[in-house]
Amino acid sequence: MIKKFFIIFLTALVTLTSCSLTEREVIEVVHETEVPPKMVFLGDSIAAGYGLDGYTPDDLYNCRSYANILCEQYKIELSGENCGHEMVNRAVSGATSSDLISLIDSGQLDKDLSDSDAVIISIGGNDMLGIFLNIFEQFGLSEDGTQQQDPDILSALLSLYTMDGDIDRAIENFSANLDKISGSLHEKTDGQIYIQTLYNPFEYFDMFETLADFSKEKIDKFNEVLRKKSDGNYNIVEVAEKFSGKSGELTRIKTLDIHPNAEGHEVIAQTVDSALRETGFSYTTTEQGDKHLTIYGKITIAVGVVLIVSLLCILFLIIAKRRKHGQDG
Repeated sequence: MIKKFFIIFLTALVTLTSCSLTEREVIEVVHETEVPPKMVFLGDSIAAGYGLDGYTPDDLYNCRSYANILCEQYKIELSGENCGHEMVNRAVSGATSSDLISLIDSGQLDKDLSDSDAVIISIGGNDMLGIFLNIFEQFGLSEDGTQQQDPDILSALLSLYTMDGDIDRAIENFSANLDKISGSLHEKTDGQIYIQTLYNPFEYFDMFETLADFSKEKIDKFNEVLRKKSDGNYNIVEVAEKFSGKSGELTRIKTLDIHPNAEGHEVIAQTVDSALRETGFSYTTTEQGDKHLTIYGKITIAVGVVLIVSLLCILFLIIAKRRKHGQDG
């Protein structure tokens, strides 16, 4: 009887232990970081790095643009993390806000945006700054930025008067496009969105007070629209403030080129970096948790305890019965 019961006990125990008694639960761990694991740059020639050594329209990754400066910096900073770092630059030289809407709506950016942590945008300059460039000749400025002839002040003032309406309409159009840009991006990414304010390169021409004042008025108006619409929609990167009073040092405006020079890109990189760190980021990894009993492990222990107790009870009864028989005999 005992032998049969022992065989049944062993068979049950072997059957239960053939299943895994313990397991490690897969858990998701959230890690905090100051900078984004993946960032996407969009917009115009400023973001593309136009005019820098190594820049080509087909390859934006071989010049020291602010996008590349930050990419290099963050790769080092995140080297000890499990997230790595990725930077994608899809800026297009000459792009207007309408062009950016078309690019976003085309679906070409969907993959890059879907897992992005930060989307950094420079846009709007081509919506309005190009209008200013048409007036330089009337101020007697040559392509290298020097004054070659006496300015035609009357013609210049008339041009400014005409430009006034053109620029206001450009700003109104940009304002409407801004809503579309932020709306479309929020549909395609859960990452933070950052838009840079527009610096005023024309402040350099302070010898032409009318032009300097006019450009300040319009670019301030442009930036005010950008700031007012930011609440809950995107973060502001205050490039305009950092360039204020320094356009001659940080851009190529001396040669009638409104783009940032190498020093300008360093300043923009620092400004974007500050905006990103102010927000903060996180990434999630999948890790193995501590070992714990599976349901089979719990059943095995319970059954084992029951069987052992049962076996002990049977043995006790058998021994007791034999003793009784011995006493009776």
